[in-house]
Amino acid sequence: QLECNHFFGSFTMKRSIISRRSLAVAKRATRSVTTVSGTDVTPTTSVPTRTYATGPFTQAVVEAFKPQIPAGPSVQIDRTPNPKCQYYLSVDGAYATAYVAYGLSDAIFIYPITPSSVLGELSDVWMAQGKKNCFGQVVDVREMQSEAGAAGAVHGALAVGAMSTTYTASQGLLLMIPNIYKITGELLPCVIHVTAREIAGQALSIFGGHQDVMAVRQTGAAMLSSFSVQQSHDFALISHIATLRCSLPFIHFMDGFRTSHEVNKILLLPYEEIRKLVPDEAVQLHRARALNPMHPTLRGSNQGPDVFFQNQERANPFYTDVVKIVQETMDQVAKHTGRSYKLYEYFGAPDAENVLVLMGSASTAAMEACDWLMKNKKEKVGVVMIHLYRPFAQEEFLKVFPKTVKRVSVLDRCKEITSQGEPLFVDTVTAFARGNRKVDIVGGRYGLGSKDVTPELMMAAFTNLRQAQPKTNFTLGIRDDLTNTSLPYWEEPRIDTVPPGTVQCVFWGIGSDGTVGANRSAIKIIGDKTDRMSQAYFSFDAFKSGGVTQSHLRFGPTAITSQYLVTNADYLACHFSEYAKRFRLADNIRMGGTFVLNSRYDTVEDWNREIPAALRKKLAQMKAKVYNIDARKICNDAGLGKRINMVMQTVFFKLSNVIPIKDAVHYLKESVREEYGKKGDKVVEMNQSVIDVVVSGDALKEIKYPESWATLADDPPLPSTGNDFVDKVMRPMMLFRGNDLPTSVILPGGQYPVATTQYAKRAIAATVPLWKANNCTQCNYCSFTCPHAVIRPFVLNDQELAKAPKTFETRKAKGDYAGMNYRIQIAPLDCTGCEVCVHSCPDDALEMIDVEKSLANGDNENWDFACSLPERGFMTDRNSVKGSQFQRPLLEFSGACEGCGETPYVKLLTQLFGERMIIANATGCSSIWGGTASFTPYATNQKGHGPAWGNSLFEDNAEYGFGMAVATAQRRGKLASLAEAAVEKKVGDANLQKLLGQWLRDRTNGDKCAKYTEQLIEALEAQRKADPLIAQMADLKDQLPNISQWIIGGDGWANDIGYGGLDHVLASAQNLNVLVLDTEMYSNTGGQMSKSSHLASVSKFALGGKKTVKKALGEMAMSYGNVYVASISLGNMAHCVKAMLEAESYEGPSLLLAYAPCIEQGLRAGMAKMVQECEAAIDCGYWPLYRYDPRLEDQGKNPFQLDSKRLKTEVLDFLKKENRFINLDKNNPKQAPMLKKKLSEQIKGRMNRYKRQAESHKATAAVASGPRVAILYGSETGNAEALSRQLGSDFERREYSATVQSLDDIDPSELPTMGLVVICIATCGQGAFPKNCQAFWAELQKPKEAGWLKDLKYCVFGLGDSSYYFFNYTAKLVDARMAELGAQRLVPTMFGDDGDEDKFETKFNEWIPTVWQALGTKTPENKLFEPTITVNLTPDATPAEWSFSHSTPVQSKTGAVRITPKDYQRNFVTIEWKTDLPYSIGDSLGVFPENNKQSVTDFLTFYGLDPKAVVTIDNRGVRELPECITVENLFTKVLDILGKPNRRFYQNLAHFATDAGEKERLVQMGNGQGEYSKVLAETYHYADMLKLFKSAKPPLQYLIEMVPNIKPRYYSISSSPKHTPGEVHSLVLIDTWTTPSGRFRTGLTCTMLEKLQAGQVVQGCIHPTAMEFPDSDERPKVMAGIGSGLAPFVAFLRERSWKRKQGIKVGQMVLYFGNQYEKKEYLLKEELESYVKEGLLHLRTAFSRDDPKKKVYVQDLVKKDPELLYDLLVKQKGSVYVCGNRNMPKPVQNSIKHCLMNGGMTDKQAEDYIVEMYTTGRFNIESW
Repeated sequence: QLECNHFFGSFTMKRSIISRRSLAVAKRATRSVTTVSGTDVTPTTSVPTRTYATGPFTQAVVEAFKPQIPAGPSVQIDRTPNPKCQYYLSVDGAYATAYVAYGLSDAIFIYPITPSSVLGELSDVWMAQGKKNCFGQVVDVREMQSEAGAAGAVHGALAVGAMSTTYTASQGLLLMIPNIYKITGELLPCVIHVTAREIAGQALSIFGGHQDVMAVRQTGAAMLSSFSVQQSHDFALISHIATLRCSLPFIHFMDGFRTSHEVNKILLLPYEEIRKLVPDEAVQLHRARALNPMHPTLRGSNQGPDVFFQNQERANPFYTDVVKIVQETMDQVAKHTGRSYKLYEYFGAPDAENVLVLMGSASTAAMEACDWLMKNKKEKVGVVMIHLYRPFAQEEFLKVFPKTVKRVSVLDRCKEITSQGEPLFVDTVTAFARGNRKVDIVGGRYGLGSKDVTPELMMAAFTNLRQAQPKTNFTLGIRDDLTNTSLPYWEEPRIDTVPPGTVQCVFWGIGSDGTVGANRSAIKIIGDKTDRMSQAYFSFDAFKSGGVTQSHLRFGPTAITSQYLVTNADYLACHFSEYAKRFRLADNIRMGGTFVLNSRYDTVEDWNREIPAALRKKLAQMKAKVYNIDARKICNDAGLGKRINMVMQTVFFKLSNVIPIKDAVHYLKESVREEYGKKGDKVVEMNQSVIDVVVSGDALKEIKYPESWATLADDPPLPSTGNDFVDKVMRPMMLFRGNDLPTSVILPGGQYPVATTQYAKRAIAATVPLWKANNCTQCNYCSFTCPHAVIRPFVLNDQELAKAPKTFETRKAKGDYAGMNYRIQIAPLDCTGCEVCVHSCPDDALEMIDVEKSLANGDNENWDFACSLPERGFMTDRNSVKGSQFQRPLLEFSGACEGCGETPYVKLLTQLFGERMIIANATGCSSIWGGTASFTPYATNQKGHGPAWGNSLFEDNAEYGFGMAVATAQRRGKLASLAEAAVEKKVGDANLQKLLGQWLRDRTNGDKCAKYTEQLIEALEAQRKADPLIAQMADLKDQLPNISQWIIGGDGWANDIGYGGLDHVLASAQNLNVLVLDTEMYSNTGGQMSKSSHLASVSKFALGGKKTVKKALGEMAMSYGNVYVASISLGNMAHCVKAMLEAESYEGPSLLLAYAPCIEQGLRAGMAKMVQECEAAIDCGYWPLYRYDPRLEDQGKNPFQLDSKRLKTEVLDFLKKENRFINLDKNNPKQAPMLKKKLSEQIKGRMNRYKRQAESHKATAAVASGPRVAILYGSETGNAEALSRQLGSDFERREYSATVQSLDDIDPSELPTMGLVVICIATCGQGAFPKNCQAFWAELQKPKEAGWLKDLKYCVFGLGDSSYYFFNYTAKLVDARMAELGAQRLVPTMFGDDGDEDKFETKFNEWIPTVWQALGTKTPENKLFEPTITVNLTPDATPAEWSFSHSTPVQSKTGAVRITPKDYQRNFVTIEWKTDLPYSIGDSLGVFPENNKQSVTDFLTFYGLDPKAVVTIDNRGVRELPECITVENLFTKVLDILGKPNRRFYQNLAHFATDAGEKERLVQMGNGQGEYSKVLAETYHYADMLKLFKSAKPPLQYLIEMVPNIKPRYYSISSSPKHTPGEVHSLVLIDTWTTPSGRFRTGLTCTMLEKLQAGQVVQGCIHPTAMEFPDSDERPKVMAGIGSGLAPFVAFLRERSWKRKQGIKVGQMVLYFGNQYEKKEYLLKEELESYVKEGLLHLRTAFSRDDPKKKVYVQDLVKKDPELLYDLLVKQKGSVYVCGNRNMPKPVQNSIKHCLMNGGMTDKQAEDYIVEMYTTGRFNIESW
């Protein structure tokens, strides 16, 4: 006999075999099956009729629908009960419920919401498999756009006579309320299955509670509660039968997660047996009442006051017999199952005095506590459990209570804040009052948010009832120290109430290690292969991946009903060693239990060193058997990586003895074959091999610990973080001690502080990146793509570097940070080990290493040090790929999955706008990784500013964010009106007036108004009491920033449930921004289909492949015409940045659609290749890049810009990269080819449509008939693209038809027919091609026929940085290849240099006139610029002293000391400066010159300007200008009036010329023609040209804009801060020259320096060097310099000489110095020779003019020392430094190459070695 207890009844069943049909059903099931053996059951030949006490219908049904009631069932079937046909299956409550619902439905309408999603997924799976319901038909399962939609669809299906159902929870159920009212009002039979869950209030909770079902108790639907997995099956069946008989809807609910996700071995009825229970007459009646044109009726009418009330009351009779019908149905079902149920169940003593009342899964804990008290304390206690909650059957409810009851405690799993009590409490009080039963009734709350409910908690409830005055309105399971409502459950004894023989296990795992899957497999093996009953429940933390998993398993000889976590574990395993150091693992181990740790610590000594004393002490006190196994090593050796599940599962079977180990091994290997067989024999063999290693080897080590462990001293408390919230709230939560937190420490209203993830240090990565400094080109791509912001670039000065940890290796920074030190730093304890950064790095500068090695290398200390450095993002342009990554990410260390494709976008937003962002976040993945309680990844900058984040609901996020935007605009509008009034009334001082004026002007420009927001706040606060207006403005100071409103959510929100709101918001014209993180499925709930899912993709709810195309959300938004729309991807980082900047700056709604690869998509290459997947999606057109900017329409341009113009690869090849498309061939092999082909055609058609849309503007443009030019770019950071687009506009102004696109966007085969192409191409790092031109270059290199491009004209402009060895390498290659293929070079290729004064624009402005001249283009009309400043004459204003913001006064100590003969034409001077400016050797001193005062006076007199006049400048631009200054100082200290004009100056000046001849001359000069070359050669300055063209006199406002600011001139420093602290020394050549006309000229700064006197003060600054220095002073330095290029080498020598005298060992130094004449220009001869005598220096000199017949240069000297240089540079790894004019480095390099070859290297080896020296910072050039 097999005894099976099912809580409230039992049955006895002989062993028998299920019928063949049932067995077939079981075999088709997707979960493990155990059947009861015996003989086949043959149905009887007789066909008995079903008998009901009240007939198949209630009396109300009979009376109301008599004409439609059928005479009898239309189908006669055998209805003989056969409980023996049931079969065992290990399933969860979701499966048990969905199994019944599917079997009794025609159509199911679903929408994913946790935890009910699983029911819909199962139904969808069965539909895809062709599974038929009880009526022989495959159910139609449809996903809707929301729960409201699902309910509406169910209502519609019911209205036409179908049997329909849906599944939901929480907010989803609330969205169904209107339709539940409708279904109830129309008396339609229906069951809604609910996995009861909390409703989002102060916070979202996806966990169990009864708040949702209590919110629908007023709808009129009947409500049935099931308590266990078995009951969820049984009550689903009871509900479906009863609803048909009552003609009323039922809500069947179980506890979310605790029941819905608990796996238990239960008995299921086959569909054939379920079919016997269906009341066919009721089904026929339902269909007879349906809307149908054959028997039409009207339903859902409008009613007035005359009949509405009566119609409501007309339904009363339908509820009269519901109670009886439900009980009858229970009794009828019991005949088929053997399990009897009552509406209200009683468990306990027949003479109980104290009784608990509750419903749901906690009933089991209550019964166990009750049973323990009766057996051990002989107490008279009992438990009443509710099944039928609505209608509440008072009579039946009271009947179950013993007459002896005195006190009742009602436990509700919800909270109704404003009521007199929770719902069940109120119902109970009412029932007893109406029944005239006088008992004391108290009520309380428990288990909210799935808080675990143990027997000890229920013991506390019973204890409360024993008190003289029991507490009411209590809480159970928390410590409420504010209102003191708690029952002291912690005082109850710990009891063990599980049945004897039950084995209890707990497994701690880390997400994705396979632990949960292994335990599911264990349940299957034990359930399938033994008679044991089983139970499993899995709990997870809030992290999407890499989080903590806990598996709670029980096995036993009898049914297991304990629905709470294991508290007395026989077997406890920790699969991740870090947890042993963090959590109190052993708190729940049973005396004598087994503890297993997966770690490298396999000796007692290891444990003593690595494992906390608390854990060792507890294990010893519990006399536990302790084992260790290094599962990671076993798996690594076998090639399995981090998937340790098979090892740990084998260990479990070996140690637990649940089944014989021999049998276990057999079953395990069977499961491996079954699970991994499709992946190939090799995978199977690897998994099976680790089983053998564990079973037969000695990998499993017992730790035989000493007895002294039991008396170990406690571990010291964790050190404080300095953050009170983190210490008191977050840290306990992270350590799984949140249940112990008292109420008082929780912040009210659901608010949590930000920037707390930095304290988490989860340490979940086994491997982390290692930065290889020598390979790094400082592109910052790794930081850009990192999903968790754990890898970042840092810059620091030499003083900071001196304080850095020893392992803090750096490289010299490039670009804006030149002269500083650069490092990529990893946060090893925050890293997830996803490897995205490694695969994003174009330079092989990152590799993965074991985290232990990283920690040993000091990376944790290095990270802490890096984070302590000042934030220096302000020093560079944040609006670029590289620059954005120098801004601190204000989203860091989130709980997102490894390799998440969503977080990089949001992280980038915070780097661009974070300090002024408000985010409205839709529920979904981004709200889980972004809004987990206490674990807040949104951070703040050093000022405490950062994103403010809020989440409302899933469906209303657009409206939520819209409300924020409207309210913010309203509040800022109020502030603006106050500011306008203050300005008008001149309230406050002049400074406040000025600041308010600036704010009013710039308040919609975030970056501009941020510059003076703090000043304005200070001024407002300081003058608050001066005027009420100021006080009001001060109160609104938090509205001063231009708040950037962002609405963020996933594709399911944007396309489905939230689309209506989103559409309305986009149509509103409100200034806000929307970011849709498009994973093309519902990622958060497990990967269900959304309308964003692509055609042919496989996902849950679309297992056979989606049959419709992806929703064109972007196109729909573009149709409004006033919405900025962009489709972006991490596959094009520069485009991503550009689109975000454009969207945010647009004064209206913007929509960004971001392609976000997700683990649910099943990337075959893994999420480590997430960025490459993005690139592949772009290349094949799967994810097109475009921007739609309505502002362009106003400029007469096409607002639609297609940024990925060409399909480079095939869509079908892309589909092979992802399982969601690959699985289509398995799931739907017949339709797969058709669907994929259709998708390919759709994508190509879309691309063609976009191309036509992009070209449509040009088709109607006036220039369409002009000559064609294609401007092609290869751009990585966006500079080349921006330049190309500017060039396109310039061509169009010259009446060309220009197209601008990336090189990869063109079809190379069309090159020969393009006529004219202009190529702008950048070089990345060490000679790499930008990503958007790599395919073009690969194609161009392929063999072509001779003269292939003979009809093509071309020109090339390169963008590069001359500090790199491969300067403009790509431009050179492209130019050479085009010429080789026969193309005609229009003009010589020009190379832009970031090292030039105006960066690449310097050379571009030299080059582009030659292009226009070669083409003979028409000079376009030049429009005058719009000024960004306003100049006012303000004689009463007081001018302030002026100096540039980045300048500092420096005092000349010596004046200029000439060191060459006075009669010699070249004047070299030395200057010693007194200053405290920090600097390093190799740096330069920047000197700000002032214009000669006499020259300025002469000019002002000529121009008619009063030198003493005071002007005020209102600056709306970004240029640095004084606010109030005299005209004389403006032209002396600010404007470079004596500088060299550029062509733009002449173009603008022409607008002001009144003389026609002068105007024409100026126009020609502006185009680089006419007198331009002569003027350039004569080095005329601005003042000269204004005097020359007397008729052109721009007003001062325009003149200031036309003349640039004075720039500092830089001179290498010749001193060492160690040698002469507090001083800076300069070695300067006073630059003079004679113009072609014979005019003598001296440079502006040189003029000032030549006359510099001792004590004179000038403005200066330090310019950091780009040189890199050896990691050791012992490394040799080889220096080659000419003229004043000697200066930095003197600094090197002075520093090493000083160090040598301090006893520091220094390496050899070699100097090759050259100049013209030895006697006149042997600079610092005595000092240099002293270093030679000192033994520090090897010196060689070359004076080229001493012997005119045999000129000797520096490079000639270098070539003479091959042995020396080979030794210094190759053997000793020395560095080379070259300083001279631009013609010098290459010859020196060639000479060094000669030396290397002389040492034995081949030509290639020598060249490669020099390249390696360049890339590792050992070959440095400073040239001019």
